[in-house]
This record gives sequence, C-alpha cells and structure tokens, in this order.
Amino acid sequence: MISHHRAFIARRRTERPSEEYRELTATEWDEFLAHFELRKVALGTCGRDYATPCQHENACVRCPLLLVDPAQMPRLQEIHANLVDRLQEAKDQGWLGEVAAIETTMAAARQKLEAMHERAAQPSTVHLGMPDFRRDAGRSSAELED
Repeated sequence: MISHHRAFIARRRTERPSEEYRELTATEWDEFLAHFELRKVALGTCGRDYATPCQHENACVRCPLLLVDPAQMPRLQEIHANLVDRLQEAKDQGWLGEVAAIETTMAAARQKLEAMHERAAQPSTVHLGMPDFRRDAGRSSAELED
C-alpha cells in the first residue's frame, strides 16, 4: 500500500507544473510563518487554511473553525455570562438586530462549552487491544499448521 501511495505521489508530481516545486523565498517563508502566528487568538487557535481571510470578521466565538483551548473554558464561560447581560440590555432597549446577533453568538458559545464538557468527560486514552492478524486475514492457526 505504501509503495502504491508513493507511486501515486510521484505520478501526480510529474503531472503538475514544475514551477510549483521551487524553493521558497525568505519573504514567502516569513509570510507563511506569520499566518500561523496570526491564528493564535484569546480562546485558542483559528483553524482556517493558509492565506484565507477570516470569513466571520473576527467573531471567533461564532466561528466553527475556532479550536478552543481547554484552559480557556473559564474565559468562554465569562463571555457567555456577559452575553446574557448584553442580551437583556438589547431587549430592554429594543435593539432587535443586536438581540439576533447576541443570540447567535450565545448559541455558538454554548455549543463550544458543551463540546468542551463532553471532551473533558471522555477518557484521554482508549485501549485498542492487540490485533489478531490470523482472524482478520480469515485464517485460523489450524489452517496455518497444515
């Protein structure tokens, strides 16, 4: 399987333009590294692809690409509590657009908190057992001895 994969990669490389396989300039490399530095945000790390803009206008709590750092759970809980207060104020003032935006952000924050709680409740390691190649290959030890 590995040799087939390597052959596939080699075949793909011969089909692609050779200018794609050039050495990077120092400027290009610095830009690439800077992208990953800019992905670090208060709640964790932005998971968007290299050289792609933020589609959510830096509303990270709403973004499905935000990878929340478990150590930042208290911060996210504080943000959620603050949103509850802001929602009440927006309702009192009749700011319907703000109400809708806050409700969307609250739902995203709640979803991220629930996912973090579920992840924390799961065991950190899973025992996979030892594979039995004879059984998986459809052979028994008696067949091998014959």
